Amino acid sequence: MQAEEAELGAAAQGKDQGLKLGVLEATQTHVQVLEGGCIYLQQSSQGLTDRGQGESPQTQVLSGSGTASLNTKEDDLTQAAFRPTLDSSSCDIIPISDWIKMSNYNPSSLLQQAFQSLLGDEDLAISSLRSLPAELFPCLFLEAYTHRLWETLKALVQNWPFERLPLGALVQDVVPENPSIKAVMDGIDILLKQDVPPRCKLQVLDLRNTGHKFWSVWTGVSFRVDSQRRKLVAEGASRNENGVPCLEVCVDLYLSQKPADQTFTYLLNWIQERKGVHLSCKKVTVYSLPSKNDRFLHAMPLCGIQEVEVHCTWPFSGLHLFSQLLGKMKSLLRLSLDITVPNAVTPEEEEKRAQSVKQFASVFLHLRHLQELYLESPSFLQGHLDQVFRFLNTPLEVFSLTNCTLTERDLIHLFQSPHITHLKDLCLRGVPLTSVSEPLRALLEINAATLQHLDMGLCGLQDPQLEALLPALSSCSQLSSLSLHGNRLSMDTLEKLLCCTSGLQHLCLQLFPAPLETFTPQGALHPGAFNLICTQISKILRDLGHPRSIMLSTGHCKYCAKKVFRNWEPMILPCLLCLCDYKRLYFRLTGSDM
Repeated sequence: MQAEEAELGAAAQGKDQGLKLGVLEATQTHVQVLEGGCIYLQQSSQGLTDRGQGESPQTQVLSGSGTASLNTKEDDLTQAAFRPTLDSSSCDIIPISDWIKMSNYNPSSLLQQAFQSLLGDEDLAISSLRSLPAELFPCLFLEAYTHRLWETLKALVQNWPFERLPLGALVQDVVPENPSIKAVMDGIDILLKQDVPPRCKLQVLDLRNTGHKFWSVWTGVSFRVDSQRRKLVAEGASRNENGVPCLEVCVDLYLSQKPADQTFTYLLNWIQERKGVHLSCKKVTVYSLPSKNDRFLHAMPLCGIQEVEVHCTWPFSGLHLFSQLLGKMKSLLRLSLDITVPNAVTPEEEEKRAQSVKQFASVFLHLRHLQELYLESPSFLQGHLDQVFRFLNTPLEVFSLTNCTLTERDLIHLFQSPHITHLKDLCLRGVPLTSVSEPLRALLEINAATLQHLDMGLCGLQDPQLEALLPALSSCSQLSSLSLHGNRLSMDTLEKLLCCTSGLQHLCLQLFPAPLETFTPQGALHPGAFNLICTQISKILRDLGHPRSIMLSTGHCKYCAKKVFRNWEPMILPCLLCLCDYKRLYFRLTGSDM
């Protein structure tokens, strides 16, 4: 992570300070790539108003002592003659940030024209790479990839000036038939055979669906990224058994009943045929554990896995096998489990179930770095949840327990666990909490200094239970989002909630159920009453004077709650299961409110 942050920091600094550009008001514009690693724009000394009608700008790209002169007319570029020298003494050198303010030119457009003209001659482009500034490589890589210039792409890899190449953000099909993958792998092959490395700093080839921010910062191109959970802390560059740095190839692994993961199969074979290359898998998503996947699991260094996500229906034997694998993942930081185990029918099955759960719980003794635990409908842990927390080593930062009915004993043991006393995120969505309001209040109080996100949607809370929690909620000084979707609350209780949390300066997003007063005795929503309640809440917010955003939900659907409040970011999407509407209320301080 430190290397990636350093690269992004350099990108921001490069954007701010800019490339060195020479600019004069002129009829001719020259874009030059000099041996010293600078790019210049040069124009003739005549003003723009003196330009003849038939004259067109000219772009020049220099490499070493030569210049490729390209005549440009608007956006069309045609290659002209190659000239051996260029006098750049007439250039003024100013930062691009100042140049943007004093000119009407679009630097992104000019640079793009320069890249396109440079890539028009692949031999010239490749020979220029060793003198190009590092800031231009991401843009040039994107242009070469877009225009399918595979030889240039191969040369860019050999001269890549950053420690990480996040290729997975651009390429989805990591298979040998993909020409872009072949070009990158061929470039790495050349690197591995070189005795003296060139300017290339490449240490990590990242084939995961990450790194969108890298390309956006450096190229200015927007990449659509799905909302994700908080970023895990990454490790440093890989080293072999002798401590010598080696190239790390990062990939995510998916295990299912489908044919073996083609990407992983290809990479595994490719890496096994080469020295100085290390396969790294930080995340594994499991849909099944058939025996045909054993080859991958034995080839994968399980101790390096940081995130595991499981969506499976297993017999007791499947839970037993998974427990054996999980115990070897010593570096695990995030564990997300959606496991269904058949209910025991006979006494023998009940005994086998108890043994499997006990073995599964004991695995947590080996997960010494676990930070985040997500349990989705863990019915197989009913009556045994305390065993899991008994074997935990360190306090969790994130704990999510959703859509399950646990015993009161389970919840009391859970809320009293010393391993959830420094939580940042707590999600209890879909867990009935009506009988444990006192232990829950104590849990909120003990996490008051750290808790940032709290989800108690669909927990069966009514006015008495929530009002008992109000003092604890008002003490959560870091709280920034709160969800109470799907509970049965009156307008009076919601008003008390708004008042008691008005002093929480970080609280900006809240998801509430529509108050009981907005529904008819038959349970149907009364639109007029709903709009009136919204007006009252807006007035309360204005009177309290604290900016925040509130969403009111009219339904009780667990699926749309997940959509709207996914990963603590508002994503208002229509739910085809309940067809319920959401109304979002904003309040922002204005000059008249101050």
